Amino acid sequence: MFSIRQRALAEVFGTAALVLVGPGSVIATLTLAGKAVPAVTEADLLGISFAFGFIITALVYAIGKVSGCHINPAVTFALAATKRFPWREVPIYWGAQYVGAIIGAFAIWGVFGANAVTFGMGQTHFASDASTSYYVQAALAEALGTGLLLFAILGIVDGRSPNQLAGLVIGGAVVGIILIFGPVTGASLNPARAFGPELVQAIAGGTTYWAQYIPVYLIPGLVGAALATFAYDYFANPRHVEQPIEEAVTREEAPARAASAH
Repeated sequence: MFSIRQRALAEVFGTAALVLVGPGSVIATLTLAGKAVPAVTEADLLGISFAFGFIITALVYAIGKVSGCHINPAVTFALAATKRFPWREVPIYWGAQYVGAIIGAFAIWGVFGANAVTFGMGQTHFASDASTSYYVQAALAEALGTGLLLFAILGIVDGRSPNQLAGLVIGGAVVGIILIFGPVTGASLNPARAFGPELVQAIAGGTTYWAQYIPVYLIPGLVGAALATFAYDYFANPRHVEQPIEEAVTREEAPARAASAH
């Protein structure tokens, strides 16, 4: 059993890695594109989505056994809302995830320098002069995208599923969701991932879109995740456990199995 300190540090590391590789791939793409029009093509979007999917796949297997690999406040909130995770640990996980996201965004700045600021630090946003109807459209996209992600997570970590594939299925779901919702909002699917680059961009003196954060990237993500989790419970009636991702990717070590046989 890992201590809360170990689990929190795993969430910091995991979220930092997610932000460095995911949003960092956006900066890498724009750096390579230069003055090309459009700056991001459909092929580029596919590459960016795979960057997110691959790093999440790796992290599920690397730290899933430690912290459950939430690396997303919406995941933590949804699991707590459905009694899969203790509410008393939610603030700790959220704090770790936001700290990790900020560290990851600083790492993007450190790696790409001025280009990171010029190209927006991998922020998720849309036009600052967008209409009210577009805000509603964007909020719906984030709610649906995050909800689909939670549905996929719960489906593969259900004890009745082939959960040794958890990392691949979760990473693959992220790829598909980004391909659909990326052109609308950037497909954050993660309030911490949206916050870290936004804050570091502000510190660096670049353009920010704070007015979009709460109504599009925070509240819809939390609500969409929770609703999808309740919906999954209604459809599948799974066994309620704490840290479902942790259980899905953890295997009992051979000495422990041998000892339990005596």
